[in-house]
Parts: sequence; C-alpha cells; structure tokens
Amino acid sequence: MNTIAEFMSTDHRACDLTFALAEQAALDNSWNDAETAFDTFRQNMQRHFRMEEEVLFPALLDAGGPGGPVQVMRMEHAQMNELIELMATAAANKNTQGYSGLSETLLIVMQQHNLKEEQILYPIADRILAAELETLFSSMQAIQ
Repeated sequence: MNTIAEFMSTDHRACDLTFALAEQAALDNSWNDAETAFDTFRQNMQRHFRMEEEVLFPALLDAGGPGGPVQVMRMEHAQMNELIELMATAAANKNTQGYSGLSETLLIVMQQHNLKEEQILYPIADRILAAELETLFSSMQAIQ
C-alpha cells in the first residue's frame, strides 16, 4: 500500500466482508457459523479502531491535523462498538430479528463513517503524514 487511504480502505473492505458473512449466517439461522463470523468481524473492527485510535489519529493530531474530524470519528467508533455489543448479545441469544435490525443500523453507520474517512480524513492524513508513512504502516500492522 502506498497511502493511508489505500491501506485503511482495504481494511474497511475486509471488515465489511466478515460483517456480511456473519449477517448472512444469522439470517440463515446458522448460528454456529454466525457466531464464528461475528467474532471475526468484531476482532477485525477492534483492530481497525485500534490502528486509528492508537496510531493514526495521534500521529495526525501531533502533526497539526484537524481535531474536529478525529473527534467525530472517535465518537462514531464508540457508537459502532455499542451496536456491536448489542449484536453480540443478539447472536448469543440466537435472536435473528434483533440481530438483523441491529446489523441494518450498523451497516448504515459504517457506510457513512467509512465514506467520511475515505474521502476526507485519510486524504488529509496522507498529505500531512507523507514523510511518516512507512513508520505508520509498521505501527498499524503490529496491532493485534
């Protein structure tokens, strides 16, 4: 990957894929598959949020980047984490209707969030942090 936008957008797509697999399994009432896929999705999202919150956002702010958009992204991460935890409960209870409703809400929030990051925040980060990309990529890839 040559840019933060490419690197992080690729990670968005990976999260989206595991989200879709979990959703389809839940809709099919294949709860073992749904829980496995959901756990993978939740881990992928936690890792993605950590890459941003522990590496990218601090680097961007330290370099004089815009605090407002970073704060909005953090608030949206918290909102998504709440929805993910509610989905975990629905999955554990094998509640297809509850899981489906929550997944629809989360999908909308994720799509809007990713669009803001991919079209606004990541391009800003690419400009401001151009000299630090290799270090940033290494730090983000090291997050488990």
